[in-house]
Amino acid sequence: MMQRNSIAIFLTLMLLISTLSIVSADEEDIPEDDVQIQGTSKLVIHDDLIASQSISATWSLNVTISEQIGTSSLDNPEIGIRSQIDINLGDSDGNLSISEIESFQHFIINDRNWTNSEIGGCCILDVNNFTALNLNVSVISPNPGSVSDNNGTWGWTEHSDLSGQTDSGSIRLLTIPRVGNIIEEVPLTIVLPEPFQFGFSPMLEIISGNSSEFTVNRSAAPVASDIRISIRENMPPTIVANRFNQGSQVSLNYPTTYEAQCFDSELENIETEWKISNNGIEVLSYSNEPWISITPSELGFSHGEVLSVVFSCTDSFDETETWYENIVIDGKLPTWEASFTAIPTDSDSREIDVSGGIIEIGSEEILEINITALDDSGNINTIEITSNKTSEWRHVDWDEMVAQSTFSQDKNVNGIHLDIESRHQGKEESRFSLNLSVTDDAGNPVYNNWTILVIDQAGPQILPEIYSNGSMIELESLVRVNETLTVNLSNSFDDLDSISDTIWTIIIDEETIFDNQSFEEVENFDYTPQKAGDNWFLIIAYDSKQNVNSLSFPISIQPSSLVDIHFWNLSHYGSSIVGDSILFHAVFQNFGGDAAMGRLCSQEVCSEYVNIPPATSQYPIVEFGVDLDLLIEKSGYVDLYFEWTGVESDQKGEISIDHEIYANPDSGPLQTTILVFAIIAGFSWLAHRLWGTERLEE
Repeated sequence: MMQRNSIAIFLTLMLLISTLSIVSADEEDIPEDDVQIQGTSKLVIHDDLIASQSISATWSLNVTISEQIGTSSLDNPEIGIRSQIDINLGDSDGNLSISEIESFQHFIINDRNWTNSEIGGCCILDVNNFTALNLNVSVISPNPGSVSDNNGTWGWTEHSDLSGQTDSGSIRLLTIPRVGNIIEEVPLTIVLPEPFQFGFSPMLEIISGNSSEFTVNRSAAPVASDIRISIRENMPPTIVANRFNQGSQVSLNYPTTYEAQCFDSELENIETEWKISNNGIEVLSYSNEPWISITPSELGFSHGEVLSVVFSCTDSFDETETWYENIVIDGKLPTWEASFTAIPTDSDSREIDVSGGIIEIGSEEILEINITALDDSGNINTIEITSNKTSEWRHVDWDEMVAQSTFSQDKNVNGIHLDIESRHQGKEESRFSLNLSVTDDAGNPVYNNWTILVIDQAGPQILPEIYSNGSMIELESLVRVNETLTVNLSNSFDDLDSISDTIWTIIIDEETIFDNQSFEEVENFDYTPQKAGDNWFLIIAYDSKQNVNSLSFPISIQPSSLVDIHFWNLSHYGSSIVGDSILFHAVFQNFGGDAAMGRLCSQEVCSEYVNIPPATSQYPIVEFGVDLDLLIEKSGYVDLYFEWTGVESDQKGEISIDHEIYANPDSGPLQTTILVFAIIAGFSWLAHRLWGTERLEE
């Protein structure tokens, strides 16, 4: 058993791998013009091709060749057959004599005296050669005369009985040699015994005919490689059939489509037939159609009856295979119910009244669709909804559907894609279609359509452009205090309203610049920032339906491009008496965008220079301190001032510092004692004046 399987696998591989020897026919002595070689060959197999069986067959060949073509069995085939005979078999005198022709006839008979069918150019069965029995060869000779007279033909015919043997495998394999011999230029017809037929060949494109008698055109093979053909015993065709509607019932009033395909030998001619019956009575038939579409009501069927469909395939051996289906017909339509709900983003849901066929939904709302479907059969119903919102908008469910979607204004409303003049004009509200299809298990459909009207719920689109010195500012733009900004709102629009029907409020740093003004009033306006840092803009716009939109954004304002230093605070530490030292600490603020250096001075005495950082939009006021340690040399108010110079500019300045710090003269210990005595004496004199001596004595 293992040996049989091994042989079967080997033969299958040999069948599929048929290009091991790739030799161009042009490399042999066969000319490209195959019209110069004519004839036929035929192999007739008589016995059943079963395993381990002796096989008898018949071989016949008839080939006629132009005298311009020689034979590869003699030298120099390119000079033509007449010259070959004269040179190789004759006296090379330039003429063909009767004796030379007779020698040629004997040569061909001996050359074609083969017993091995592969060598003879016939065939191999499985892995075994046929043996030729009683081979009879008859030569068609050139006429006597000059070798240059090569307009005639030559050739031969042969006939032989063959004896062969199949192997023990389950697959029969017929191999046809293709090595470049001259007999391969004529077609080979193969006749198989009934009930055997052509199975498969990788070289199917050069094989024609039917499954039991076919012709191999070896000269058309693209490469010089053996041609392998599998042969099998005939079997009934196989069928693959399908009904497009896969439900458990079919519709009474709508078409039902069937398709079917027969599979058999590649060369088999299959006859197909469709038969449609009602209670055993045939009502319709088709022949050789790959598919049919039938509507039962048109054939007299009624609801609840059974449709019978039979498909049959019949091969050339009259073997027939059938496929059939009996299925109940459903003539009742499914029923459905639908409800629609609007779901706002900031309030409660509301049911939508669709009695007029219009579904009104806000552009900012979610539309929820609820659909249920029923059918008397109890089978599943398919629910499908589509919309022209987009070509891909589609929802499918079974028996119950809950779907949600938003419907905004379409491209026909105002938008950035329009030029400014067009987008400032009023537009119509958008409308979309909503299409319902409910189909039962049998394919019975019902349809309904609604119009979705999108209600305006969106406020105006606010698109400002801000210019400084004639150029639109960007993120990296530098804008300074007291530079005038121009705000342009021309790009703004409302999706439906005319821009002239909108109302605007503009607030900058909590100061209302425009309050409920028309678009014409606010379309272009100037603003001059007075302080560095983020200046916050708040723009609010309403359409005619009181839909509101707002836009808030900061503009970073840089300080002026100068040094702008102001005195802020002064403190001191130590005694303010002449001869003592006092430490002054002064705090200043730079409001300017340039850096500087400065020092604190009193007359000719100054502190070390300190660096003064520039102000920025993030830090519009920069504080810095400077210390001066001063020895008090005379009484009176101390003169203090701050002098500075710009780092990147030629600016210079001096700031006088007003204060109430007074330097007292040096008094010493004696003066202090006298002062205390004077105060006590003063109090005594005052008491004497008020109460007198008597009062004191008491």
